[in-house]
Amino acid sequence: MQLVAGVVQLLIFQHLALLMARAKSLNDANKCNDSITSIMSQIHSLIMTMQSYAKERFDIYSNSQNFNNLNVITLCHPEHKEFPKFSLSSSNSEEDTLTQMYKIFHYMNAAMGNITQEQMNLNPKNKNLHSHLNASKGEIAAVISNLSCVLNKRYSVPKIDLHYTMNPSHKIMIQKANGCKILWKYKHFLKQAVNITSDWENKGEYTQDRSSDKQTPGHR
Repeated sequence: MQLVAGVVQLLIFQHLALLMARAKSLNDANKCNDSITSIMSQIHSLIMTMQSYAKERFDIYSNSQNFNNLNVITLCHPEHKEFPKFSLSSSNSEEDTLTQMYKIFHYMNAAMGNITQEQMNLNPKNKNLHSHLNASKGEIAAVISNLSCVLNKRYSVPKIDLHYTMNPSHKIMIQKANGCKILWKYKHFLKQAVNITSDWENKGEYTQDRSSDKQTPGHR
């Protein structure tokens, strides 16, 4: 699956201060050759894989920060204010669900880059941690590519607005806690995402793509 070129500018440094958010173009997604059925199945399979590793990766991260159980409860469980709001429910339209997921995974793409860069500096010898963080980034990129394909081919969505900021701290403990909060929240998001996508590959309506339907392109 070819990754989609972006116009969102990501400024990832050791102490990243800002994520520039703009309208993300999905026009290159029309190059996707797979059927909607196949793409939807790939999305579910990828998210299942990510969710199956989520707890292990969270534990590896928290252990690498030398957090004990009390630290995890007090530092990692509180709400992370910058994590985008999400509500993946069966009452949502499929397009709304896809759009929400697209925005969350784009946020995580930037967040995981920041966390990885910070951990390369804080734990330069922890190759196992680096490997899991890099694997997460690769999986996220693949899901974004697939979501782009579906939104463009099935719903003719040309662009999606992405609005969020990131303000990592120069203080080491805050960096560690912020990364832990993000990964904790991400773990719960993936659980919802697995549930909401569980029947995607079984829907008969995907046997015929709707890319030829006459629809007015939307701007999400």
